[in-house]
Amino acid sequence: MTDSPSPQPKLTIPKPRPAEKTTMSGRDWLAVMGGALGAFMAILDIQVTNASLREISGALSLDISESSWISTAYLIAEIIVIPLTAFLSQVFGNRRYLIWNCIGFLAASIACGLSWSLGSMIFFRALQGFTGGTLIPMSFQLILNLMPNKLKPLGLTIFGLTVTLAPTLGPTLGGWLTDEYGWRSIFFLNIIPGIFMSLAMRIGLDETPMDLKKLKGLDLTSLVTLVLGLSSFTYMLEEGPKVDWLKADSMRYCLLTMIVCLPIFVVRQLELEDPLLHLRLFLNRNFALGTIITAIAGCALFSGIYGLSLYLGQVQDYSAAQIGQVLMWVGLPQLLVMPLLPVLMRYVDLRLLALAGMLLFAYSNFMNAGIDANYGGEHFRNSLLLRAFGQPLFVIPLSSMAMGLIKHEESGDASSIFNVMRNLGASLGIAMTSTLLMAQQAVHLNENASRISGYDYHVVEALYTTEMKLRGMGLDAANAKAHAFRQMMADPIKDSVIQAFGDLFTVLTWGLLVSCVLILFFIKTKPFDDPNQPVGH
Repeated sequence: MTDSPSPQPKLTIPKPRPAEKTTMSGRDWLAVMGGALGAFMAILDIQVTNASLREISGALSLDISESSWISTAYLIAEIIVIPLTAFLSQVFGNRRYLIWNCIGFLAASIACGLSWSLGSMIFFRALQGFTGGTLIPMSFQLILNLMPNKLKPLGLTIFGLTVTLAPTLGPTLGGWLTDEYGWRSIFFLNIIPGIFMSLAMRIGLDETPMDLKKLKGLDLTSLVTLVLGLSSFTYMLEEGPKVDWLKADSMRYCLLTMIVCLPIFVVRQLELEDPLLHLRLFLNRNFALGTIITAIAGCALFSGIYGLSLYLGQVQDYSAAQIGQVLMWVGLPQLLVMPLLPVLMRYVDLRLLALAGMLLFAYSNFMNAGIDANYGGEHFRNSLLLRAFGQPLFVIPLSSMAMGLIKHEESGDASSIFNVMRNLGASLGIAMTSTLLMAQQAVHLNENASRISGYDYHVVEALYTTEMKLRGMGLDAANAKAHAFRQMMADPIKDSVIQAFGDLFTVLTWGLLVSCVLILFFIKTKPFDDPNQPVGH
């Protein structure tokens, strides 16, 4: 009896790694620049309507609560589509999906400008957010996929310019266009960029096949919990300050929906072999830290601009044009800093760059913490210049450190998560600003009013003198006394408002200092190390 030969081990030949891309064609540049413009316009449209809500409300006969939906509808649609972008681009193919969304964004923008009622405006704004939101992570993904490693710092610099300039220019540009050409012009502004984006994607990208089979494998539980959870969270952040948070039934329902849906979504993503969103990317320390810090920075970026605009408008009575002239000091200097970043990132530790930028940003807020009634636009110049030089130093290196160790096939999911967190941070920043200002104003007003005693001779004399003057002008005794008291309280009320804005800048300072500490925990990387090489240097 002969022994049967033992089975021979099966040899597997590893697939050769694709050669690293070293150059970019003109088509590649066209696609990258078109994507950057799309991200810029999508972020710009978050803020561009804020300065024009009064005019839009008047034209469409809306009250204040209804007009808020013009912004909220856009934000909810955008925050829903960003995490779905990686999946949908795989289903329909990058080129086809981007072209569809560029055309959809263009059509929705025109439709918004032609809106005739609240319903039509909400529908078209939601469509604009749903198509425009796609352009933000896809722009980021194009940079990661089309640019060689040596040029990715330049690509991130271009993307960072869109992220930091768009929220700064949005309210200013919207106010100016509304004053000069009417509120519909803020939507027609997207026509020329929309045409260019569509052509850039059509010419610059190669055709990629559709994979409709992925739709059959879509986990409906993941989709439903993601949509309900994120939309409830965004709605709470946008509308909560206006209705005093949980005192409104709608806020309680949203909170309950968010508490139920988001944990289910997270658990479901960790269970599935092919999840809708690869949350296991958070096991990558650099990606987790970069995403968290980006959310904090997004909160501070939007909150600072929003708070400063409110202060100049409410306290100093600045017009939209005057506010825009002040905010220019945080926008234009970045154009001088951005070109230097790719060189700096090549020779300076990215952690040091990010830390320096974050410290400058934190100190720029600290400079405004002690504002008083005499603090006008010119007094913010130095702090805004400091902020303008600091922002690029941390925005671009943070993106590089967060994404530099992500594998190529995971770039779509990573881009979606990264941009969702930044947008949530922005929404949180605006909500926090409104809530903090209202709460701290009440605290300071109580403190300031307590110093005015009805037994103080000077207070009694001032009230009596004012009352007699008003009675001499024809007011009866009751109205004269009431007006005199209001005049007496005018200064404490104004002081309490100013002190609340000082508190806002203090909170932003501390939040950014926490980010500085987190930066120290990054693993040292060079710009876009090969993720298949050992990490840590």
